Amino acid sequence: MKILLLTFLLCCQMVMAAANVPLMPVRDIKPGMQGIGKTVISGDTIEEFNVEILGVSGNEATGYSIFVRLYGDLIDKTGGVAQGMSGSPVYVDGRLVGAVAFGKVFNDPNYCFLTPIGRMLPLVDEPFNTPSDWIPKGTALQAGGFTEAGLAYLQEKLQPLGLDAVSGGSTGQTSTKALEAGSAVGASLMQGDMTLGALGTVTWTDDAGHVLAFGHPFMQRGDSNFYMTKAWVLGVVPNLQSGYKVGNLGEAVGSFTQDRSSGIGGVEGKLPSSVPVFVNVNDLGRGRGCSLRVRVAEDEKLLPAIVDAVVANGLSKSVDHGGGGTAKLRFMITGVDGKKENILIDRENMYYSGDALLKNVTGEMTEALSTLMRNKFDAVQLYGVTVEAQVSDEAQVAEIQSVKTLNRKVKPGEKVAIDVTLKPFRGQEFTRTVYFKVPKDHVGGKLPLSVRGGSSMAWVVELLRKQQQEGAPEAKKKEVRRTLQDYIKSVNNADKNNEIVVDLAQPNMAPAGEQNDAGLIGLLQGSPFKQKYPFDFIIDGESEIVLTVEK
Repeated sequence: MKILLLTFLLCCQMVMAAANVPLMPVRDIKPGMQGIGKTVISGDTIEEFNVEILGVSGNEATGYSIFVRLYGDLIDKTGGVAQGMSGSPVYVDGRLVGAVAFGKVFNDPNYCFLTPIGRMLPLVDEPFNTPSDWIPKGTALQAGGFTEAGLAYLQEKLQPLGLDAVSGGSTGQTSTKALEAGSAVGASLMQGDMTLGALGTVTWTDDAGHVLAFGHPFMQRGDSNFYMTKAWVLGVVPNLQSGYKVGNLGEAVGSFTQDRSSGIGGVEGKLPSSVPVFVNVNDLGRGRGCSLRVRVAEDEKLLPAIVDAVVANGLSKSVDHGGGGTAKLRFMITGVDGKKENILIDRENMYYSGDALLKNVTGEMTEALSTLMRNKFDAVQLYGVTVEAQVSDEAQVAEIQSVKTLNRKVKPGEKVAIDVTLKPFRGQEFTRTVYFKVPKDHVGGKLPLSVRGGSSMAWVVELLRKQQQEGAPEAKKKEVRRTLQDYIKSVNNADKNNEIVVDLAQPNMAPAGEQNDAGLIGLLQGSPFKQKYPFDFIIDGESEIVLTVEK
């Protein structure tokens, strides 16, 4: 234990020497001490504010916090402690005490807690429990390049993750100065035509390019993978709960690799691993398009939600209305698995909504990304995501009215022609012919066939998802060894909403050795004899036809 303590003290001494900044340990802090803090509230100019030490709370086991009052002209301008001031370094007699970190909800905004610098230097995950009515000063995400509808969609997707987003963070004017204590800094999740990240303040730097900031967790991810960016502060927006800085997230200058209870830390130079995303949307009715290029930090929990929001934002820019319509969307996800085998999901489908199209287009893509990033089989490395969408105000939907065949008596292996009559939305009926090949090993007798639209199985998909989420028991089925590549194949081959699907009405009637899983999974998969035919309509409805197989 003594050896570990000596090692820790030696590391701290080396870090302090590299930074050449004298530190003040918690034991030397006394109520009534006066100090100064540094932050940026406009542009990239570091300004000072006054600090009064009120006391120290906590203990060695849970960690210390320093209670302070902030005052002076700068604090009068900001209306108290604002989100984005997190990480602002506080000095007493020229010695670094800690970083602005927490303020109390709906209380005097001039009072807050500091995280002691001693807790931030090692950036270890200490068991410090913050009371529920104390909020981190700087966790609101700045979202740049989003439409009003796109921002609302993003906020909806971030809510389950415990995050919030406000408009800001665009790639406009930004700082050209080097990062130093008191500088504005960004912890960014996305760079490019759109940006998403949090503004904070640098607490400490050293000559080797190490940077500490925020004084509290960003998302407390532990080992993390965020862009470290320069920032330009446009101003401070008053808010009933807590004011917040609004600014531009500038060029990436490094990576934040630690996100702990005491703050975030990283190093300038090397950028984080990220996934390039390209989105191209065309509104066929208005002849208007939109293209977006971004790079999203490779985080298995956040990436699917962010890519989802990027695509929805591209759709809202092109379509420019919140109503209904039809969309054809194709997404391609490329990468490799842990064995360096190629990953390629290439999926196209059509979607329709009568009143909220933008919220009903990206579900398959987001689910595929989530499954890849968090699958139980193997770690994956994504090379890129490409999304192409065509949108129309028209209701490109048709319903199956009837099915018939000229000859209901067939032979094993025979190809049967089936006429399907379809009724488009507010259109004239038309008939198309599809085919089904009778299993060559069929034993003879009745052969009921299901003729359905690809979208008619949507309720089964939702039921299966709900069943999995709630842990409901599934029908017993034979054990099947599944792999990541099996999942990828199932996504690429899944039924599409714009297809007519002809299959055995009862998949378990397939010849021995070719049955599929029982239950809902098997119902979705269908039999090995399933035939699919694409159309320019989303096909709904289902009908059944019974053939007689003669041996």
